[in-house]
Amino acid sequence: MISKRLKFPKNDSTKAFLNFFIAISVLQIFILASCGTNHAIVPSSEYADRAENLYIPAENELSWQKIENCDFAEYFFYENKSYPVRYHCVKIDLNKEVSITTFPQSEKDFVHKNGKNLNYFTGLRAAKFSKKFKSKITINAAPFGGKNGKWDSIAKITSPRRICGIHVVNKEELAPPIDRYSALCFSKDENGWTAKIIKNQKDTDFTEFDFAFGGFFTILSSDQKEEFSWKSNDSRTAAGITSDGKTLFLLVVEGERWSKSHGLSYQECADIMHALGAETAMQMDGGGSSSLFINQKNALSYPALRKNAVFIGFY
Repeated sequence: MISKRLKFPKNDSTKAFLNFFIAISVLQIFILASCGTNHAIVPSSEYADRAENLYIPAENELSWQKIENCDFAEYFFYENKSYPVRYHCVKIDLNKEVSITTFPQSEKDFVHKNGKNLNYFTGLRAAKFSKKFKSKITINAAPFGGKNGKWDSIAKITSPRRICGIHVVNKEELAPPIDRYSALCFSKDENGWTAKIIKNQKDTDFTEFDFAFGGFFTILSSDQKEEFSWKSNDSRTAAGITSDGKTLFLLVVEGERWSKSHGLSYQECADIMHALGAETAMQMDGGGSSSLFINQKNALSYPALRKNAVFIGFY
């Protein structure tokens, strides 16, 4: 409630400015607070399974395109306007010269009080991360909550972030595991990077990896699609790897602008990953958190406004 002591001049230009400011504020709150994937994941209503040809391209349509100034990655875009669905795929050759970066990078990025790490920090938007770390490919990763770890109304409209799940950088654990969730891990040796998906974060020493990023659940395991008791459409971010761990597939499905794309389910993302050639795949955070920047430019058809907790950058 606005205090009666706050009074504004009653002229047309001031009223117009106030109306504009209020409208923009309401719109921003709506965008940031809606379409989020709660890390608790509440099952949505059932729907009929769709034919795969509505969201999986024919073999002769699956054509990877080179990415400018990025020798280690290729790009594929799919759209079915009659469904409608839009998604973006990136294929990264981990045998080639590629570096990995992320945020947060160290304990220094977290908020401290009286010398104690409070385990939360200020989140970033994908555009800022891409520019700051000069990444060629940027994708969001782990789910998160606000300062208290919950994804509530306050968390949705503010920027303090607490990672929900494992986060390891340079073999240092910056956020603890959550047993039921999966993790995308990277190890490097003289032959380059090798990726591995851990189905459950329980009972794994993640500091054996150079990087480990939490997500939600495994959707494809040993070339077999995982089954879920619920299905729902949403924006999606997923990562998949080949059997040798040397090819990484990134999938980002649009779902925030329903006139262009209704999003997809976990099961449908698994179908796509299988079609691309992945043997194992997992879901990262989705909803309004789903982000993909290529050469520091947004690949999606709408702005990435949410301040996320974790991004992975390849450069």
